Amino acid sequence: MPETERTGRPTLTRDSGKFRRAERDDSGQPCGQIGREISVVPEIGLPYRKECMGGAELFIAIAHILTTEADLTEALRLVVREVVRFVGAETGAAYRVDSERRVLVPVAAYRVPHHALSIVTSAVLPIDEQGFRESVFNAASITSSDDVQNDPRFAYELFHRFPHRSGVIVPIHLDGDVAGAFYLVWWERAERFDLARVAMLEAVAQQVALLLRSAQLRAEAERQRAEALAAEARYHSLVEHVPVGIFRTTASGQILDANPAMVEMLRFKDREALLGISATSLYVDPEDRARGHEARDAAGVTRDFQCELRTNDGGTVWVRLNTRVVQDGADEYWEGTIEDITNQRRADDAERRAETLRAVAQLANAAAHEINNPLAVIVGRLELLRRDLTTDQRARLAPIVEASKQIAKIITHMGRLTRLETLDELPASPMLDLRRSSEPLAK
Repeated sequence: MPETERTGRPTLTRDSGKFRRAERDDSGQPCGQIGREISVVPEIGLPYRKECMGGAELFIAIAHILTTEADLTEALRLVVREVVRFVGAETGAAYRVDSERRVLVPVAAYRVPHHALSIVTSAVLPIDEQGFRESVFNAASITSSDDVQNDPRFAYELFHRFPHRSGVIVPIHLDGDVAGAFYLVWWERAERFDLARVAMLEAVAQQVALLLRSAQLRAEAERQRAEALAAEARYHSLVEHVPVGIFRTTASGQILDANPAMVEMLRFKDREALLGISATSLYVDPEDRARGHEARDAAGVTRDFQCELRTNDGGTVWVRLNTRVVQDGADEYWEGTIEDITNQRRADDAERRAETLRAVAQLANAAAHEINNPLAVIVGRLELLRRDLTTDQRARLAPIVEASKQIAKIITHMGRLTRLETLDELPASPMLDLRRSSEPLAK
């Protein structure tokens, strides 16, 4: 007879370059695996004994697992194996709580017979529906029965789907609530537990609770780390893609950082080219940088400061700056946002010019109307007077008539204003050029 069948000792088989345990049931067939190799538990260097191990050996084995195995599922696989050996059970399974669904989910098992494999691997145990909920999960006590099929505490239908004689539930509690459990099975033997073994299992449950606590802390640390990385990614995405320039400079003007929007706004080929110049060289009016800094409030913040900056292609751009002063020990930094308002300023200037034109045109039309009436009377009287004059007198009257006609032309121009043009010969004191301001625009 092969050694495996004769002693019941499990063998090790190679799978994907790693040795894994291949348990066998009473028929000699390999017991399956639960979930992701749920029943596969490799050796940890301790001797396998068919007989029950002692309490000292149990605690040494579990302590070794808790201090060397980082993967929680693998650690539970190893622990359930040692617990099965300690109590002499024929099968064992480990469960963790899904707190949202309030169910126990299988995560590891040991020596599962082939006929029970599919049930053990897929079944979940609703915590609040168990007949033993009050005694096991609320009171945190170990519950055992040597007649599971007829014990009202084990009335849940799962225990009848794979009939077995004896069973023990070892709850694992954290912060007053159930975090997991072990279930130990004797298929045909009536197994009763004494206080010594109960005490040992309770001590094991406390050790495993520390394992779960550590796993929770690691999971929380990973969650916080993931959140921090996600927040950092969102921040970088915001800085990189927001359509507003963001910058940081020293007080002297050295540009320390700038986002792509600012690089594009100032027409530099890349960020490095922009960082290679001084911020002071960007101002069309060199005094604007100092004026903007002087405009800061008590908190060191300057808001809505508008100025004109040079661009790298030789042009200029009007911007709105919002900055703040940041102290880092003895060092002072300026950081803030820069927004291109060139089009807005052009629109504002056009609106101001249009408003001025409307005001001038209204005034000109009113003046033309008021002047035109008496002028018409004057011109009419001059024409009548000229008929009765001698040739010499008409010659002397001609400049007056011509001047009157010129006034009439000016009044006509005043009523046709379409834009505001000033006389070029008076740059220091601009004066409206009525003729040019009323001429049609050249196409």
